[in-house]
Amino acid sequence: MTVHQHSTNILPKETIGLVFILLISIIAKVLGSWFPLAGSLLFAILIGVILRNTIELPNSWQPGIQFTIKKLLKVAIVFLGVGLSLLEIMEIGQSALWIIFISVTAGISVTYAVGKMLGIQTRLSLLIGIGTSICGATAISAVKGVIGAKENETAYALTTIVFFNLIAFISYPFIGHLLELSQAAFGIWAGVSVHDTSSAVAVGYSYGDRSGEVATTVKLARTLFLIPVMFLLPFILKNETPSASSFKQAFPWFVLMFLGVSVLHTIGVIPEFIEGILRSLSKFMIIMVMAAVGLQVSLKDLSNLGFKPLFTGLIASITCAVISLLFIL
Repeated sequence: MTVHQHSTNILPKETIGLVFILLISIIAKVLGSWFPLAGSLLFAILIGVILRNTIELPNSWQPGIQFTIKKLLKVAIVFLGVGLSLLEIMEIGQSALWIIFISVTAGISVTYAVGKMLGIQTRLSLLIGIGTSICGATAISAVKGVIGAKENETAYALTTIVFFNLIAFISYPFIGHLLELSQAAFGIWAGVSVHDTSSAVAVGYSYGDRSGEVATTVKLARTLFLIPVMFLLPFILKNETPSASSFKQAFPWFVLMFLGVSVLHTIGVIPEFIEGILRSLSKFMIIMVMAAVGLQVSLKDLSNLGFKPLFTGLIASITCAVISLLFIL
């Protein structure tokens, strides 16, 4: 075994992917400072999309990409809690709960009806509807076993969600400025209607810091709706009731850590300079997450997806976006 092979083996498998994501994020950060109207987050996702669709990404990148999206995002969100008091979180969450409930209910119902009209499998319609209405890939991964979804149906739903996350990232800030939405209003809109947690947080921060904080809080409240939906699905589909372990796996435990950090901020035990460092670090982590999201967007997969799932995803996205926006305006 060579020295190079030995050093590679002792490093975590995520290292190579993380290093490249870090490089993309640094480039995006620099470009964002040069072109502030576009912003670092947009550059990160665009660089990721371009790389994903112009070169063949090495398999060695994949562990780092998955780690960034699944783990690093949660750390970033927990760190964001240092800028919010518990009372503020409760106030934001309480004001948005009924909008979330209506949006989630309408989004899943409309998607189910459209899927039935187009002759799409019920499982695929539910995956797209739940992913769009609650928390994207996390929701799809949590419920696929409950509804007995096949691997190709799960892949279709995930591809649809990733595509409309990209559309939301580009279109939401433009619509927000066009309608002259306040930071708080835009944050609620992004938190209620953008699919994945990563994209909802990033879309919020692309509009402003206050908007990002509100979007994060609202999106975490929305994520909790996955639990009652998982409980109801078996009765709707007449499947077996999910086990306690399924609920435990689906529960977003990092939400409790986010609340815990905000409690520490509220009682003032975290030094101010530490809070500043953690907030800055969390924002850079979100840039890394968006670079990783971009590296997952395959235009070839989208072209192979077909019209019906994409149209169903479009209707689901529009339903959640329009309903939540009408209540905010």
